[in-house]
Formats: sequence, structure tokens, C-alpha cells
Amino acid sequence: MNKMFFRSALLLFSSMVLFACSDDDNNDKGNPTQPEFTPNGAYVLSSGGKGNNAATIAYYSMDTKEATQHVFTSANGINLGDTGESMIAYGSKIYVAVYNSGIIYVLDNNCKILNTIVAAEGEDKLQPREMDAANGKVYVTLYDGYLARIDTTSMTIDKRIAVGPNPEGVQVVNNKVYVADSGGQNSANGYNNTVSITDLNLTTVKTITVGMNPQEFAADKYNNLYLVSRGNYKTDDTKVPNKLQQINTATDEVTILDEDRTFTMYPNGDKIYLINKVYVNSLPTTTIACYNILTKTVTDESFITDGTTISDISFVETEPVSGDIYVAAANKKNNGDVYIFSSEGKFQRKFDTGSSYPMGIAFIQK
Repeated sequence: MNKMFFRSALLLFSSMVLFACSDDDNNDKGNPTQPEFTPNGAYVLSSGGKGNNAATIAYYSMDTKEATQHVFTSANGINLGDTGESMIAYGSKIYVAVYNSGIIYVLDNNCKILNTIVAAEGEDKLQPREMDAANGKVYVTLYDGYLARIDTTSMTIDKRIAVGPNPEGVQVVNNKVYVADSGGQNSANGYNNTVSITDLNLTTVKTITVGMNPQEFAADKYNNLYLVSRGNYKTDDTKVPNKLQQINTATDEVTILDEDRTFTMYPNGDKIYLINKVYVNSLPTTTIACYNILTKTVTDESFITDGTTISDISFVETEPVSGDIYVAAANKKNNGDVYIFSSEGKFQRKFDTGSSYPMGIAFIQK
């Protein structure tokens, strides 16, 4: 996994999280519609690191301000699996991609399994990465070069289409599905530099050229589409820096907005916060800058306003009613944490996620 937040979204959760209260499934990520419910809890997915079989889901109650770890195991009597990759809430269900186990779980709001999606007999193991949803369908990238579509009623994959190598992020915007073709398994030869674009029915694909190693999409409140390409992660003379780009969803034209300041991003109002990671002696340090959507300028502005420092931010999400900001902090050796800030950026509290590398969050109403 070349995200090692790695990622998640992030983040992904880039994200990566959708909110709705019924199976109408029309509240799409990135659209500025007000949620039809008031969340009173949040599920947090942690990867656990590849090969450790330590993926977990924690639950945070907004009423009691307390967190409960390993709620998936408690609800179902089994472990979640190896390498929790991404999670979204859509309609009345929660979808969880567990990459190295080759599983997509469909859960109810109590974290109980409704269905388990795996490869059909005779097929290679699923390799689910990131997800987005629209019009009653969940779209999920598969790392072996496919985009799959899950029908939310049957809770099964009803179609898939070949895209570019090692796809990561996916975003539905303007009745099109955008897929980041990372080429992550070809890092020795320079990753990949394309985005695949298909219609909602997965009938045709075209590609556009973007920066090296495209990873993560986000849409702002105006439904503009942004893409982070992470370059080659190097620090010597062969370094290819990360890039923040904007894709015109009418023409699919790509514009570079900034370089070398964005590992992951956090849209909030008229701003996109650019979260970067710099490694010193193998230890990460997070830096935060801000791209103003209206003025199209970048400043050294943070969404954290009280001086709190977090060395390794993996994703940031806003709770849609209160405006509270949830910031996940990765930890390679110990459990991750989620810091909760007010909408003004003041620290309120934090909780332990129960495993390493928190990857995504889903706000729900029980």
C-alpha cells in the first residue's frame, strides 16, 4: 500500500464520506446539500497495516463523547480483516473495503454485516481500494485495473470496466466517474500519469494526462473537481513533486494549481487546505497550507487555530451539522487517534481508534 498514512478520502477519505438517511442514495459526495439527519455518532476505519490482519472499526458517540473500539468484531464475532482501505456511508448502509482480504462488507448502522462481497468462484481475489456513490450505486476501484459498480439494493457487483493501472481515488461528478490510475505497482519505472473517465453505466472509457502518481480526488462546494498527484516521493535530484490540479468536468481540461505542498487535501467552504508530509530521519512532519478557491492563491493558513500540532495527519473530515473538524493522526507503531476541533479550529478532545493508520470516517445516526 503506497499511501501509508497513508492514506484514506483518507481521504478519503477521501475520501472519502457520504451522508444520507434512506436508500434513495442521491446525496453524492462533494455536493453542498444539507444532510437530512443529525449525526449522533461516527465510525472510524483503521487499516492496521498490511499483513497484520489488524483492521478495525471504532465507534465514537457524539452524545457521550466516548469511543468504543473493535465494534465490528463485537457485532459480528469475526475480525474485520487485513488492511482496511476505505469506508463510506451511503443511504442506510455502510460500505467497507478491506484490501488485502479481498472483501467489501456492506453493514447496517449498528455495524452488523448485511452482505459480504468477494470474488466469484474461479476469479482472482478482489482488490478494493476507494469508493464513491451516486444514483443508487457505489463505485469502487479495484487495484488490478478495474472500476466496479455495486448495486445498493442487491448489494452485489453488477458491472465492472477496465481502467488504468492500479487505480486509487474515484469521484462521481457531472454524471461522470473519474478514476485515478496511479500505477503504484510500477514505481520503479515512474508510476502512471492518467485519469480514466467513464459514464455512470460503465460503457466507455477515455483517459486524460495528469501529474505523476494520481491518488486522490475532492470536490468543493461549487462541484469543482480537484486531484492530488503525489509524484515519486523522492527527495534527491530525481524528485517529481506532488501536484494539486483542477479538472474542468465539462471539458476535462487539467490545470496545475500548486506544487510540492499537497499529500492530501481538505476542502472546507471557499478553501482547500493542503496537507503535506515531510520526512526527517524517517519521521513525518505535517505542514498545512491553504488554497483559496475564489482568489486562486495559496497562503500558509491552517484550519487548526490554537497551536495544536499533529505530526502525521492521515485525513480530515467535517461533521456536517456542527461543523466540528475530525482529524485522524496516523501512528505506525501504536494505535491512531482522532482529534476533534471546533469549527473555529480549537481543540476539544481526542480518542484512540483501536489500531494503526486510521483511513476513513462515516458519520451516522443511530
